Order: sequence, then C-alpha cells, then structure tokens
Amino acid sequence: MKEKGKGKTKDLLVFAVFVFPAVVFVLFSTDVPFLMNLYYSVFEWNGISKEMKFVGLQNFVNIFTNDALFWRSAVFTLKFSVFFVVIINIVSLTVALVMAKEKKSSSIGRAFYYVPYIISLTAISLIWKFILGPGFEALYQVTGWEFFNWSWLGTAKLAFFVVVIMTVWQNLGFYMVNYIAGIIAVPTELIEAAKIDGANKFQAFRRVTLPLIMPAVSICMLTSLTFAFKLFDVIMVFTKGGPANSTVSVAYNIYKEAFVNNRYGMATAKSLVFVVFVLIVTVIQLKVTKNKEVEV
Repeated sequence: MKEKGKGKTKDLLVFAVFVFPAVVFVLFSTDVPFLMNLYYSVFEWNGISKEMKFVGLQNFVNIFTNDALFWRSAVFTLKFSVFFVVIINIVSLTVALVMAKEKKSSSIGRAFYYVPYIISLTAISLIWKFILGPGFEALYQVTGWEFFNWSWLGTAKLAFFVVVIMTVWQNLGFYMVNYIAGIIAVPTELIEAAKIDGANKFQAFRRVTLPLIMPAVSICMLTSLTFAFKLFDVIMVFTKGGPANSTVSVAYNIYKEAFVNNRYGMATAKSLVFVVFVLIVTVIQLKVTKNKEVEV
C-alpha cells in the first residue's frame, strides 16, 4: 500500500511539474488580462493618467445607445465573416479534392498554394496595395482597359470585396492542406463501393467523403471564423478603415478607441461586448458541426 501511495504521489508530482508552467502561462497571458479588462471597463480612463473616473455600466450603455460607428464596424465584421468563411471553405475544399487526385504534382501544387500563407499578412497587404495602385495604373496606361482604372480602395463595395479576395488568396493554402489531410484519410474502399452501387462522383462525395471529413470541416470552419472576427492587420495596413469608415472592423475600432481616441475604458467595454458575441457565434457553430459529426 505504501509503494502504491508513493507511486501516486510521484505521478502527481510529475504531472504538476509539467502542467504548472502551462497553467501559469495561461493565467498571466489570458485570465489576468481578461480580469483587468473587466476592471477597466467600468472606468472612464485615457490609459495613461493615474486618475480613473468610475462610471459603472455607462460605457456599455453608450455602446448600445450612442456609438453608431461601433455597430457599423460590427456589421462589416459580420458581413466579412460570412463571405470569408463560405468562400475560403468552398474554394479550399474544391482545390483539395483536385490536389488529392493529382498525386504526381501534389507536392509542387501544395507548395504553390501554401507560400502566401507563410508570408506576413502585413507584407501581403502592402504588395496588394501597390498592385491596386501604381501597378494597375501602369497597366491602364498600356492597355486602356477601364477595369484597371477603377478606384479599388476608394469605393466602399470594391474595397470590401478586395479585402475578402486578398484574405481568401492568402489563407487558401492552410485550409487546403487541412482538407487534403481529411480526404486522404477517407478509405478508398468506401468510395469504390458507392460507385459500384451506382453513385456518381457528386453523390459519392456527398454521401461518403463529406461526412467522413466533417472533423476537418469543423476545424476549418472554426479557424476561418476566428480569423474573420479578429481581422485587424489587413484593415490597419490596407484600407485604414476607408473609404468613409466602410471597412472598419470591430478589432480596428477597438484599437482606435484605445490608442487614437485615448478612451481606454470604452475600448475595454467594447472588447467585452465583442467577446460575448464571438463566444455565442462560436458555440453555435461548434454545435452545428459537431451534430453533423455525430450523424456520421
């Protein structure tokens, strides 16, 4: 009994040694900042001064009653999220299905699609900004095509779709690789059996492949949704929220509130509202995709 007790104590000690650093890291990197956020949200504070005026829930009241720009940024973020999540998952899954079949050129093809993902999104934004500016201007002078003379970042609708297209292009390789991993894991015997039973390619994909890769779909849906909600660097470098605040994301709005308008208390209150919204959407998304996995 003593040896057994010593063994348990040793296991607990080893467990504590390995887990304790991770617990401390999570505590100081997420939990403590979150609690500080809760604290600052009930104050009127510029983030620098030692004087902090307690206002209670007034910051939250102002968000819901007197902050049109925040809700405009929320609409943009939600709209971007819908477009990005749908397009990136459909396109990357389609490319993955093609790449999974083309085994001879798969390595080169995957590298070709994956390269943009390993490049900094800030650098990608600067490159695209140059292409849509001086690059298209030079092409317009050569070709005379009106397409190159459009105000891509000066028109609200065009700027929105440029942001969507650029982020889809940059992230395509990451989601494609995840889908390829799921597709390769599908037993070929099941697909062949479905074809023998008379199923065409689409039916075999819908009834066999898609249900079996639902775990990969869940991961890609969650990561794409998280990326869309956290959209900041593209807006910061690429559009700066323009034209006329039409591409201001929630993250960028919170940043400007804290570090441009010097209203740190209001910014923390906005971040808490945003966290609750993201949490609700994420839970719903996970529940939907997990239910699909259970049905399989």
